Amino acid sequence: MQGRRGTTLLEAVIALALGSIVAATASARLATIASALELASSARGLGQALRMVRAQAIAEGAALDATFDAASGTWSIQDAGGATRSTTALPAPVGFASLPVRRRIRFGSTGTAENGTVVLAADGRDASIIVNQRGRVRLQ
Repeated sequence: MQGRRGTTLLEAVIALALGSIVAATASARLATIASALELASSARGLGQALRMVRAQAIAEGAALDATFDAASGTWSIQDAGGATRSTTALPAPVGFASLPVRRRIRFGSTGTAENGTVVLAADGRDASIIVNQRGRVRLQ
């Protein structure tokens, strides 16, 4: 007698159950990876923007402020008179976890700055953007 070809209903149900478990695990892991990438990208972008603000303050010979609003998840660039030049929002899973006391970092006309650390967070991870008195911006 020859063996049967094909699969039984029980085998198909087991394969479907295993496939759905693998898919659920992969999608949960993918969401975690996506938020980590979004956090890293946001930290790099904010760091680069702060470097640009410093360069712009030197080029114009006037102080510029980078101000942060934790409630709305935005940061903006303002001149010494308080006029807003641009505002940028953080992407959805990323938010401010910690800000300087004055909620701003001022870059002087010579490139110096107020010390400040901005911490971004998403899904239990964080990234720090640190500005020292000389205006150097670094990520940690």
